[in-house]
Order: sequence, then structure tokens, then C-alpha cells
Amino acid sequence: MEKRETKTRLINEITTTGLQTAAQKLGASATKKQIRKSVSKNLSLIDQLLRIALIKSKDPSKRAQRNMEFIGLGVIAAHSFYNGLKKKKRLWIFEGVFLTAALGGVLLATQLKAVKQQIR
Repeated sequence: MEKRETKTRLINEITTTGLQTAAQKLGASATKKQIRKSVSKNLSLIDQLLRIALIKSKDPSKRAQRNMEFIGLGVIAAHSFYNGLKKKKRLWIFEGVFLTAALGGVLLATQLKAVKQQIR
């Protein structure tokens, strides 16, 4: 059985390679080091947000924390996108789009979870 560290490293490598390939296809050249530096801090935020969003706890403090994480990720995405447009850096624009897509996915998952709970 693989150790947890090995699985995490493998997932990070696959994610980095995928993002590098997507950036190259869209016309922005980026090394794996650049992608890791710019996206790694945001991936941990997305991971934390997913964990909080999909928790079954109805604790109000968790909801407040989740909402703050939503806002934080939205601000980071908008800031990356804006700076990319302002400084004409395609990689930053793609980072903003990636973060926006991640935020949309988490919001969609949260809403689907809420709908399932209402149906029951």
C-alpha cells in the first residue's frame, strides 16, 4: 500500500502537469516551478474550502468560516485576473480563471448538497 505522502506527491505532480499542459495549449508558457509557486498556495485554500463545504456539521461557526473562505477565494481569483489583464500576463489570467472555476465548483457542490438535504 502506498504511503499518504506518495499519493499526495503523485496528485500534486498530475495537477501541475495538467495545469502546465492547459497553459501551453492556451498560449502561455510556464514551467512547473512557476505553476507550483503561483497555484500551490491557492490549491491548499481550495482543499480547505472543499473540506469545510462538505462537512455535515450544522455548527454556525463552520458556516461563517466557509463563507469567509468563499469570499477570500473570490477576492484572490479577481485579483489574479485583474493583475493579469493589467500587466498582460496570460499565466495570471489563467490562474484567475482556474480559481473562479474552482470556486464555482465548490459553490455548485454546496448547493447540490443543500438540495439533497431538503429533499430528505
